[in-house]
Amino acid sequence: MKSKIIILSLIIIGSFSAKNSAQQKTGLVGLLYDDTKLTRMSSVWYLESVNSSETTWQTKHDFSAKWVGYIKVPVSGEITFYGEADNEMQLIINSKLVISTWGNTDQPEGKLKLRKDRLYPVTLLYKQINGSSYMRIYWSWKGHKKEIIPPKALSYDNNNEQEILKKFKSKTNIDLSKLKFNIASIIEIHSPDDILAKRKAVNKWLWGKDGFPAQKMPSEIDEGISDTNFTSLHNLKRINKLVVNMEFGMNSIVYHFIPEKANGSAAIYHQGHRGKFSLGNRTINAFLEHGYDVFALSMPLLGMNNKPLVNFKRFGRMFIYSHNQMPYLNPKKGHPVKYFMEPVAAVVNYAQKFDFEKLIMIGISGGGWTTTLYSAIDPRIAISFPTAGSLPNYLRARDFTNTSSLGDYEQNVPDLYRIANYLELYIMGSYGEGRSQLQILNEFDACCFRGTGFKTYKDIVRNRVKLLGAGSYDVFLDSSHRMHQISPKALEVIFEYLKKP
Repeated sequence: MKSKIIILSLIIIGSFSAKNSAQQKTGLVGLLYDDTKLTRMSSVWYLESVNSSETTWQTKHDFSAKWVGYIKVPVSGEITFYGEADNEMQLIINSKLVISTWGNTDQPEGKLKLRKDRLYPVTLLYKQINGSSYMRIYWSWKGHKKEIIPPKALSYDNNNEQEILKKFKSKTNIDLSKLKFNIASIIEIHSPDDILAKRKAVNKWLWGKDGFPAQKMPSEIDEGISDTNFTSLHNLKRINKLVVNMEFGMNSIVYHFIPEKANGSAAIYHQGHRGKFSLGNRTINAFLEHGYDVFALSMPLLGMNNKPLVNFKRFGRMFIYSHNQMPYLNPKKGHPVKYFMEPVAAVVNYAQKFDFEKLIMIGISGGGWTTTLYSAIDPRIAISFPTAGSLPNYLRARDFTNTSSLGDYEQNVPDLYRIANYLELYIMGSYGEGRSQLQILNEFDACCFRGTGFKTYKDIVRNRVKLLGAGSYDVFLDSSHRMHQISPKALEVIFEYLKKP
């Protein structure tokens, strides 16, 4: 990939005083696109620094971005700017193109006279084409050596942010009139017997003719372990480590966090594709503080879980380290998707000996998907909070802005979803005496399943559960942040929800 070093000379034709900067937020605000032409809008991107090695930077291939905001310099006088980018960038100030390595353009030099503490409007564009990517912008002036522009020199205001969010919403909101099909028509659940039949069919598909593994238990229990990743947790008495062994030498490591002061209920926390469940410390800690026992898991092959070396008759010996390799596994009974569910089943079976009043399950991303499917097949999960983990297939196919909303291997196994599609899984996870499901979606999620498409099915699913006569379903749209996470706001909503009779 080519790398260009650019010396910038900029002439400013306007600015506004720093007295208007009281509401400024540090950094720039913009949009990420899943192509190099600024067309397939993917997510809102808050750029904390113009040094890509010191900020949340994209590692994907073939993307572009556009940010807006302001720049302020600490001195009055002539400033020299320098840029480095792989592949291309543009800098625009006050509607004037002042730097461009975009396409065949190359505008490398110029001088810029600026006034101290003035805010100058900035538009910054970036494009990455295959291979590695980085961007850095420097400045210098007489008596001050060249340095990367510090984050505090960059800012954006509420108007910048609202304009970006408005553009983002315009691409992610779903026009109901354009769906042109009856959403309720794809739901085959009309009675409690239909739920029982679908649950039995899914369990048979997962595990074969023997169905749900009601006797599966952890293979090993190590009591009172220490782990420095969890020293900051509150109300923690001790940690027990559970090991769930499965076919092909696969295992799942589970931590049982036992509270000092317990409320008699337990929560299962399931981490997503980012891997280790210590990433969910905020959620684990919140449940501990409320007196819950917490069982924490990661998805197969991720976190502390192993990546087994398997000897395949037709392929030879190979490590299984990615979910996309799981179709190579050919279990004697059932389907490889069972390896996502079996560790949770073992935990729930194990938890029965503690006689918990209530079992709750919460998961993020792939863990949210796990929560959706598992709560559908096991009615012992009383309340479930799948977070940023799924959308019905008809919405994913329409989300041209972001291919990650199509989901991973396990979310796209046609044989499974022909038995029970996502709308039916939501119903199955919600139905039953004392059961409920609150699906949590992040409106501006940096990864996937964002927007307000849920409005197309929420009332249909909720009303179908009501007609069945037991349980409840709802959706909480979290607009408080721009991340792929269970946010503090979501946790606040969750614990208010748990207070309901």
